[in-house]
Amino acid sequence: MQFDKNKTAIVLVEFQKQWTEKGFFHSLIKNQLESRDVVKTTQMLVKEARKLGIKIVHAPLIVDPHNKKGWMSYPSFGMVFTKGTWKSEFVPDLFEKGDLIAKREYYNYKAFDAFYKSSLEETLQNHNIKNIFICGFATDQCPVKTLKTAKLKDFNPFLVADCTATFNSSSQKKAELKYKKYVVTSRDII
Repeated sequence: MQFDKNKTAIVLVEFQKQWTEKGFFHSLIKNQLESRDVVKTTQMLVKEARKLGIKIVHAPLIVDPHNKKGWMSYPSFGMVFTKGTWKSEFVPDLFEKGDLIAKREYYNYKAFDAFYKSSLEETLQNHNIKNIFICGFATDQCPVKTLKTAKLKDFNPFLVADCTATFNSSSQKKAELKYKKYVVTSRDII
């Protein structure tokens, strides 16, 4: 795949321990996460991308239980992706000094899009990024909604299939099929 590496970023949507460590959210994607070895594949992608000079952008969701934003923050009592806890921490071996972070603190149905009320668009524009390779959880939710918005904002987005996981293989395949024109694997990038 041909693309200008200087105008390219890997965008990690919610690559946080809330999804990858033992707990309710992890149980939702555990089978796909483990059977497809998503964390290890993404760690490898990020490591190789850095060697090529591709920027890494983290798009975490962080909920402050003392300043909840978004209606879904209330039913969860601010106890998911909770600021200052392990739940909001990045998955090990993904973040490095020099990586970019797009801040986002809203937790509602629109927040399933990493662009919604975040600094993602500004971060990408400030670094002259045009091509974005989206990784994250849950595939058919946050990554796909982020991809759709990226298209509307004139970015050149792709969903990195082997660096995403969702609730079951059927949902994963359905998302990949629906957006097949925009689906790549980590091997297509590095």
